[in-house]
Amino acid sequence: MSRDNSEGEPVGLAVQADGWRRVDPSPSADDLKAFYAGEYFQASHGTYAQAYSDTEIEHRRLLARLMLAAIAEGRGGPNPDKASGGGLLEIGCGEGWFLAAADAAGYAVRGLDFSQDGLSRFHPQFLDRAQFGDAFEILDGLTEAGGQVDVCVMEHVLEHVADPQALLARLPRLLSPGGVLAITVPNDFSPLQLCAREAGVIDRDFWVAPPQHLNYFNAETLTALLTRMGFAVTLGFASFPIDWFLMHPGSNYVADPAAGKAAHRARLAIDLVLAGQGMEAYLGLAKALFACNAGRSLTVVAKVA
Repeated sequence: MSRDNSEGEPVGLAVQADGWRRVDPSPSADDLKAFYAGEYFQASHGTYAQAYSDTEIEHRRLLARLMLAAIAEGRGGPNPDKASGGGLLEIGCGEGWFLAAADAAGYAVRGLDFSQDGLSRFHPQFLDRAQFGDAFEILDGLTEAGGQVDVCVMEHVLEHVADPQALLARLPRLLSPGGVLAITVPNDFSPLQLCAREAGVIDRDFWVAPPQHLNYFNAETLTALLTRMGFAVTLGFASFPIDWFLMHPGSNYVADPAAGKAAHRARLAIDLVLAGQGMEAYLGLAKALFACNAGRSLTVVAKVA
């Protein structure tokens, strides 16, 4: 983990022009390739695991529906509870939970990922609609062939890539006129995290985790980066703010890792209860969290400006 230097910036991170941070120096391309090919899905890194409880699966499907509702609203659809259809590409399709929800909602889905391990385990029915390998090479091939989609989704991708700006620069050609981009990233160096650090309730920047995460964004810096790259953000929402649990000694899962499972179960239960009030209300709450730069992860829906 990182330590603070005399100016308060974590050692090993470089602040970029838009305020987001990146690991410096970054791991080599060969090291990253080896990590994702041989360990990431297989060793249950990040948000992925070898198996999930019924409640966890229900929650993953809920988050996929939330994303679809936000995309529909961001596209200007009349009913944010229903997707508007069209071609959809998910870069970093992972285990396929969102692909399955988008397919059921009527989208013509395609996936892209470095490894097929996650998709093979949970949604093998989409293997014939996915490509695996270097995302940059695959995207270049799609655009050179004139391929376009109405929706491009990247959930927890931008924090992993060595050059997020190069990835974003490829997307305007991929989107059809009026198409939208939906990006989810962890909310890192958020006001709540910085407050917890200053208050001493955590003793380290626990969210800094190379080589899994190379880039660190919050609501302000992600919006600034997208704006500079030629996108206009039309909507933002955030996930459940599990970092709030850090402020109570009984649920501080960083100070006491044994509290982590209970915090995770509480998050799932609360989210499912809130979603029971209807998707419009649930998305409204998620948008309010984004406006406060809160929530453990952030999602923006954007169009080419």
